Amino acid sequence: MRSDRAQNSRTEALGLIRNRKGHLSHIVVVAGEPMPSRLASLALGTGDIDCVYHFALYELMKAVKEVEAEDAEEMLGILINGKRLKDISDLPLDLAV
Repeated sequence: MRSDRAQNSRTEALGLIRNRKGHLSHIVVVAGEPMPSRLASLALGTGDIDCVYHFALYELMKAVKEVEAEDAEEMLGILINGKRLKDISDLPLDLAV
């Protein structure tokens, strides 16, 4: 995902919200983005997106730790602890609730 494309996900979410029938569904994004800053632009955005699911979150956390990118590691911590970024394996469980 290019940094200038993060707005596309939000625009799509707003379109879904505007055109919904009945109650509002949860709006999520499934990503494979390797840059925590770009994930943060989606996950911490304006609240249009409820959660971002990453297809390889544990591998991303390991890679960030290995390259000792403290700022990226801190950003991932904020996103994960705030329940704004989750691993794709959490999606089925979240849908069941």
